[in-house]
Amino acid sequence: MSNPEPSRRGFLDYLTGSLLLIIGLLFAIPVIAYLLAPLRRRAEGEVGEATFSDAGPLANIPVGQWHLIQLDVVRQDGWKKTRVKQAIWVRREGKGDEAVSIMSPICPHLGCPVNWHPDRKEFKCPCHGGVFNSDGVRVSGPPPRSLDPLSEFKIINGHLWVRWQDFKIGVADRVPVSI
Repeated sequence: MSNPEPSRRGFLDYLTGSLLLIIGLLFAIPVIAYLLAPLRRRAEGEVGEATFSDAGPLANIPVGQWHLIQLDVVRQDGWKKTRVKQAIWVRREGKGDEAVSIMSPICPHLGCPVNWHPDRKEFKCPCHGGVFNSDGVRVSGPPPRSLDPLSEFKIINGHLWVRWQDFKIGVADRVPVSI
């Protein structure tokens, strides 16, 4: 005949099993979250894709003038996210939202940052004397090509969102470097 009353040993077995289950779940939840983290998307700072960065309000960019803007680019490599500061040259052509020109400030010769000289209306590389006109087209010096345009951008709620792209330096063709 079975004993209808629970025994002390059975109660302790049940209590120990429950406690081990809770401890196992406490260890399993963070491990599962860590493994699935690259698969989930966060809405923080993303515009469709994580590759677009906010360059600020479009109204802050003067019309007809090149303006240097710092971007906070987020790069994700598997589980590791890093923030990198990048600069871009931006010029508004007119009052419209789509009349925007964006260029990389990196000289295609050896990767030095180019400077804008408004008095001469040209970009100049301080490292080896490369000169580019106001549209970024190579005029003289050792650079093998013109400055690299960044053509992927969006304007959302009056803010300029730019997709940063690295290009191979030292070659005549514009070759994007995958991140």
